[in-house]
Order: sequence, then C-alpha cells, then structure tokens
Amino acid sequence: MTSVSLVTTRETNHLIQFDSDGGELRRVQLPDDIEPRHAVESPTGTFIVSLLNKQLKQNQVVEVNTGGELLRQFSGSRLLPLGEVLYVAVDSHSNIFVADNRNSRILLLDAHLSLRRVIIDQHRLSYMKPWRLCYREQSGQLLVGFKEPGVGVAVFDVL
Repeated sequence: MTSVSLVTTRETNHLIQFDSDGGELRRVQLPDDIEPRHAVESPTGTFIVSLLNKQLKQNQVVEVNTGGELLRQFSGSRLLPLGEVLYVAVDSHSNIFVADNRNSRILLLDAHLSLRRVIIDQHRLSYMKPWRLCYREQSGQLLVGFKEPGVGVAVFDVL
C-alpha cells in the first residue's frame, strides 16, 4: 500500500497530494475566499479541510471533492460556536475529529459534518489549546499535541 501525503497551501489555495516518493498525484484548487489550514482525505476519497472563510470571517470545517467543489460545511452553532480550527483527523467511518484551539476542546463530527458531541472538553484538556491530532483507530486512542512549551502530547481513549 502506497502512503500518500496531503499538503495545503495558503498562498495559492491548493490541496496537493504526494505519493511516498514525493511525486505529485493531484492538485485541487480551492475557492479564493478561504485560507486552508489542514486537510485529510476521507475514506470516500473527498477531502476534509479546516479553514478560515475570509469572506464570512468565520472558521469552518468543509468537505470538498477532487474538483474543489464544496459539498458540505460545519461552522458551529449559536450554542456551540466554532473557534480556531487548526487540525482535523478522520477515521475509517468518516467520523471527523476537530481540534478547536480557541475553545480548548475536541469535537466529533459525523460523515455529514454534523456535530455528534464534544468528546474532550476544556477541563479534560486542562484548559490547554489543542494544536495537532492523530487518531489511532485500532487502539481507539486520540493523540492530542499542544503548542504550550514543555507540554507535548496527551493520549485519550475515545472508543
């Protein structure tokens, strides 16, 4: 199985897929009014992207197809506003883990980008800001990296 990397570019608004040898597999043009932060490929071959919508001045998690067409989006709600989203992770069932940095929490969205629940709140994160995510599906563990100096990574069982 070939490993694939996905890179976002803020300057040109592209998602670029690379193979394990560094060869470019695909380049997806994203709309001009967004600033992509992080992206992952879903099990269905679409892309889940955390971004800042510059026109709306709003953080979002969106799903786009290989042509860059917006399929669905999540912007939070009045009761649960979405803060700065820096990193996302996805499992084999297209569940999406969202690191809401500004609000110090991890959200779980379903395959349709609807909120399922807050799976790790600010208390469990000790009010630290989640910076990176890695979901290890086999063990049901979510690794959360923090930007704070000397903190490193916390491991949460989320099964």
